Formats: sequence, structure tokens, C-alpha cells
Amino acid sequence: MQAETAEQRIRAKAYALWQEDGSMEGCADEYWRKARGLVEAEMAEEQRRRAAIDGADVGGDADPAAND
Repeated sequence: MQAETAEQRIRAKAYALWQEDGSMEGCADEYWRKARGLVEAEMAEEQRRRAAIDGADVGGDADPAAND
């Protein structure tokens, strides 16, 4: 199974939000912004979880030489 791109996830989330609000016309930008924020937060959480599982440093500040 191929992973969804961020844009695909945002599009699907924006559409779901739009439907939940009664499919109001003229608010596409608002739903896109909301969806982008939600998806970015979801993706950041997924990355944190993967890093925790892998034992990696999410911040990327780790310097292996610093432990010498």
C-alpha cells in the first residue's frame, strides 16, 4: 500500500470538515487551513512515535561524538 501524500491527507481532511459543517460554499480556504494544521499535527505525532520506537532523537540535535 502506498502512503498518502500530505496534500492528499489535507484534501481528505478539508473535505470531511466541510461536510461536517453542512457543506457551506465559499469557505474552501478556511477548511484547507484547518485541515493543514490538523494533518501537520498528526504527521508530527506520527514522526515522534516512530522516533520513540526507533530510539532516535526527534530534534535532530544528537551528536554521537558528544558521548566520547
